[in-house]
Amino acid sequence: MAYSWDNRVKYLVRYMYDIDNNGFLDKNDFDCLAVRVTLIEGHGEFAPDTFASNQKIMTNLWNEIAELADFNKDGEVSVEEFKQAVQTHCKGKKYEAFPSAFKVFICNQFKTIDVNGDGLVGVDEYRLDCITRAAFADVKEIDDAFDKLCTEEDKKAGGINKTRYQELYAEFISNTDENSNACYLFGPLKEVQ
Repeated sequence: MAYSWDNRVKYLVRYMYDIDNNGFLDKNDFDCLAVRVTLIEGHGEFAPDTFASNQKIMTNLWNEIAELADFNKDGEVSVEEFKQAVQTHCKGKKYEAFPSAFKVFICNQFKTIDVNGDGLVGVDEYRLDCITRAAFADVKEIDDAFDKLCTEEDKKAGGINKTRYQELYAEFISNTDENSNACYLFGPLKEVQ
């Protein structure tokens, strides 16, 4: 069940975008994402110009997500609404066919994981990303997931580049196959309650 399409989409809402942990997406989550992205990009330094840029991006992103997924127009996107939006706009599609809001999500996520800015997500960055969302008693569990995620080409390159990350993220939310290597993009998953 942890790698089912339904659980993967719930996982995104719960562990990736519901920053204030209130059970749904709203403008506050995107305000918090602007702060998070600014601090990650600055390696802990807070640059007001960068924040202003990220704040504008995240406000626009919230507006687009609300347009795509806030079906009852209450200013909140529930897990069910988000799942419906993903099903309508992404399921069975490649990255290029996604709405711009989803593409921005994906590009911003890559930026925050590629901590050293070398254009690749290596095992060290993957580990750091995974431990921000879940508890692990053994790093081997994370490393095994990274190994399942990567192709031989990824391994030879030293990690996952942005284009490959975009493809994997798109497959994570668009493909119902529970055996896809994209299921490991965010580490070993747990079932979301």
